[in-house]
Amino acid sequence: MDIQKDIQNDDELVVSFCKGNNQAFEELVLRYKNSLYQYILSLVKNESIAEDLFQDVFISLFKHAGTYKPEGKFKAWLFLTARNKVLNYWRDSKNATSLDQTDEDGNAYLQETLADDSRPVLEELSWQELQETVRQALEKLSPRQREMMYLRQFMSFQEIADTVGRPLGTVLADCHRAVKKIRQLIAQDTAQEEIV
Repeated sequence: MDIQKDIQNDDELVVSFCKGNNQAFEELVLRYKNSLYQYILSLVKNESIAEDLFQDVFISLFKHAGTYKPEGKFKAWLFLTARNKVLNYWRDSKNATSLDQTDEDGNAYLQETLADDSRPVLEELSWQELQETVRQALEKLSPRQREMMYLRQFMSFQEIADTVGRPLGTVLADCHRAVKKIRQLIAQDTAQEEIV
């Protein structure tokens, strides 16, 4: 038996779910639970709200899977649904500045990474400093550029364009400007540290 034939693509899973296969739905949730949750959390910066919106996205998929047209763009469709849920949340809560919120401890959120125990202490400290520098630079980006950077962790440029409804060239330009801005901000921070 060929193992590759047992692995279904996203479109096949959606079609299978629409035909009554609940395991196909569970597989879709498993495939996207980490990346989709992290994307939502990067926008709302509140774990309980992110969990609620994440569940709303999959409830919406459960209810409306039949409206999805299997064209190989499921990931973009799913992230667009998540983006719309976040935008609706902001509109409903009249909290358009949610991108600048912090968690319960007052810390701005960036995806945490687990420390590698085999990493030497000085290297770990250097890594943590780099993460903090990048996190601070990301927080200084415009909300649009910040969204591009978070989406780029999980999607191709074309998938981002499909998700946000912008031309591919605009997405490429936004991402390029965001990376350039991050480099400038990090260079400024480094220069300021050297002066002090």
